[in-house]
Amino acid sequence: MTKILFPLLFITGLWLLIRSIGRIVEIYGGKKIALPLGRPLPDFHLPEPGTYEIAYRRPAMLGIMPTKVSYQLISLPGGKQFDVMNVVNHLGSRKDMSGSRIVPVAEFSIDAPGTFQLTVDQLPEIKKGDGLIIMKKTGAKGFLMIFAILVSAIATIAGLVLSILAFLGKI
Repeated sequence: MTKILFPLLFITGLWLLIRSIGRIVEIYGGKKIALPLGRPLPDFHLPEPGTYEIAYRRPAMLGIMPTKVSYQLISLPGGKQFDVMNVVNHLGSRKDMSGSRIVPVAEFSIDAPGTFQLTVDQLPEIKKGDGLIIMKKTGAKGFLMIFAILVSAIATIAGLVLSILAFLGKI
């Protein structure tokens, strides 16, 4: 019985691990719009309606991220203004491949695709390399997927070790 159960645990854990990693890549690897700070922000295009987040990117390990900033989002062809709410999501904070910290600080919803202009009022001190990233809202999905990866990795390793022990007759 253990020669069937433990390999099944290993295969299930491996399958869930691959799916979890694929899902976290899908969440954070989607289309992002990077807007560098320190110069006027360019206009950008959002391809579909939905809820988006504005994340502050800073290439420093330590330091305070500006969170109490006023953002204004305007649709360019019509001039319609959208509400941008300051919502700091510490569960969504992450690092990119260059080691920069990324912390979601605001979110907004749009009802139609189009070209938009973002203006930022009264940003505190801007450091070299600071920028904004606009992407689909992740919320706590990434945080939950990390736990899914941990659980599936533990199941994979446990299934492999117990399978080897079962086939060697140690269990």
